[in-house]
Amino acid sequence: MAQVLVRDLDDRIVARLKVMAKAQNISLEQKFRDMAAREVQMAEERFQRVAARIRESTRDVVLDTTAMIREDRDR
Repeated sequence: MAQVLVRDLDDRIVARLKVMAKAQNISLEQKFRDMAAREVQMAEERFQRVAARIRESTRDVVLDTTAMIREDRDR
C-alpha cells in the first residue's frame, strides 16, 4: 500500500481531526484514510451520474459516419 506525507497542515485542523477521530474511536491515520476513500467514492459517483446523463441525452442519436469517411478519402 502507498503512503502519503501531508506537509504544512494547519495545527487547528489537525487538532480538530484528532478530536473527531477520538470521538469515532479511530486513529488520526484511519480518519485520513476514511476521508480519502469517501472523497474518491463521491468523485466516482459524480462521474457515473454525468455519464448516465450523457448516455440518456445521446440514446436516440444515430451517427452515420459514411459521409465523413468518403469526404476524408476524397482529399
